[in-house]
Amino acid sequence: MLKLFAALLALFALQKVVFMMVNAGYAHCVPFWTLGAVIWHGLRLDSVTAAYILIVPTLSVVVSSFFCHYPLRRTLKAYFVVVAILMATVFIADVVLYHFWGAKMDAADLMYARNPKDMLASLKLLTIIAVLVVLAATAFVFGWIMIRITPVYVNELKNRWHTLLMIPVAALVFLAMRGGTSESTANPSYAYFSDYHFCNDAALNPLFNLMHSMSKSEDLYNEFAALPSDEAAAVASPFFASDPTVGDTLLLTQRPDILLVVWEGGGWDMVMNDSVAPNLMRYCREGVLFTNCYANNFRTDRGLVSLLSGWMGLPTVSLMKMNARCRRLPSLAETLSRNGYSTHFHYGGDIDFTNMRGYLLETGYNTVDGSESFPAARRKSSWGAPDAYLLVPSVVMSDNDRRFFSTVLTLSSHEPWTVPMQRFDDERKNAFAYTDSCLGVLLDSLKLMPQWNNLLVIVVPDHGVPLSSAQSTSDPAVAHIPMLWTGGAVRKCGQVDVMMMQSDLAATLLAQLGIDNGERKTDNGERGDFIFSRNVLSQHFAGNQYFALHCFKNGCNYIDSTGSTRFNCGDRTATAVEGNPPEDHEYLIKALLQYIYQKTAKL
Repeated sequence: MLKLFAALLALFALQKVVFMMVNAGYAHCVPFWTLGAVIWHGLRLDSVTAAYILIVPTLSVVVSSFFCHYPLRRTLKAYFVVVAILMATVFIADVVLYHFWGAKMDAADLMYARNPKDMLASLKLLTIIAVLVVLAATAFVFGWIMIRITPVYVNELKNRWHTLLMIPVAALVFLAMRGGTSESTANPSYAYFSDYHFCNDAALNPLFNLMHSMSKSEDLYNEFAALPSDEAAAVASPFFASDPTVGDTLLLTQRPDILLVVWEGGGWDMVMNDSVAPNLMRYCREGVLFTNCYANNFRTDRGLVSLLSGWMGLPTVSLMKMNARCRRLPSLAETLSRNGYSTHFHYGGDIDFTNMRGYLLETGYNTVDGSESFPAARRKSSWGAPDAYLLVPSVVMSDNDRRFFSTVLTLSSHEPWTVPMQRFDDERKNAFAYTDSCLGVLLDSLKLMPQWNNLLVIVVPDHGVPLSSAQSTSDPAVAHIPMLWTGGAVRKCGQVDVMMMQSDLAATLLAQLGIDNGERKTDNGERGDFIFSRNVLSQHFAGNQYFALHCFKNGCNYIDSTGSTRFNCGDRTATAVEGNPPEDHEYLIKALLQYIYQKTAKL
């Protein structure tokens, strides 16, 4: 078992070397040491993939303990042949396709296999023959290695101790399949370590990436196709028209340093009071408070995509987990990086949870730090390092001379609501009060530093939170969140009362900075526009743009001045929740969802 596991890891490492050699043209400007780190950082997902392959051998060895003279090699031979052909096919296809496309093979590419004649039409006969020969040779070598490692026979006598020994071995295989004991389960983020896309692609095990993408694949284009596509676009697109001109200038300078504090679950009803969050309220009175902002979604992985990529929420899927699409999302970090900013992300928890590290590196962050950057003694909560260790100037401020865009994601105001402070008997309120106290210490400390004069601090939640277990995440009130702009770079205090969403932050901020938010070029083609992000401070932001779409699991709320309408994705029906919304809300929701999903499918 150990030999087989080691052999698989060696084969995976060999594939990475071949991948980098064949696709060396994509490695321009990549430091040599970074290329050398590819094998090390890919080892974790290689171990996961090897563990999946070991499932059948593990079961076979368990069965062998009940028989004398068990023909293990003959039993597993056919399985190893199939595995070898699969490994060789995926490895070679990944290397070759990357050479032409500059992207990892995933489940979306399997559609080409339905028409092999068309797929091979552009290849010369000699090329096809060469690929088939290499494929056959690779499969033969892989299969030969696995078969030769396997004993011809095991257990000359029945051995019950052998059976007992396989129980912890099977448990270790299962643990390896999961990816370890951390909060996150195995996902492509495990292999991501660099801001060079090629290095991350090389480290990512192609067999694991294919399996993972198959589990996440969705027919997004037809998910909500209730109307003709042109009709849905005609109805929905005016809702997202954005004007880059600035109607109201909030800043003293167009190029401030930017600190974005994403407050875990900080919904309006929870934190907008002097009892729970006196520090937030104090700075709201000194800065600009956006009073009518709504979260696009109900989970951190989805809220971050709305905030950082200006993308609308999706009620049935998480874009952050769709690794191939992350790279083509618009990105605040990448846009600011092109305009002279260094970009950093800080989190006290497991940065690999829900493929977060992969998404952040793919969307332009230069550095991404998680719980591993804190000493073990400070990782005291079930989620990681409490906010008192995260919300300090030495962590969130950049130490280089460039302008910086630093994003901080808090974690203490999250179930199980365990924090090192006791102010309220209500555990939820107590957790939010703790994060507020940490936020107050951070802002007060920054205010005493000379960097404060050129600093824009934006505080906004990733999503709202129910006030109690009796309130549902589908309640429109949970979607209501505050957004605060403060810091020495803010020109005046006041309120912005227009209805907006998290996804509008990107266009609004870029307009204030005088930065174009159009298409950007990457090493993998074109990155999409901020098509769903609107500049809410534009003089032309009005009319039907005063709406919010808040998604929860398998449903969404459409909110405007008339009230809110809830849409159930299961039976495709809508019901009024609050106020007196018109009947056409159901039609609008269907058009919006279809338009959003079809735009997402084209990423």
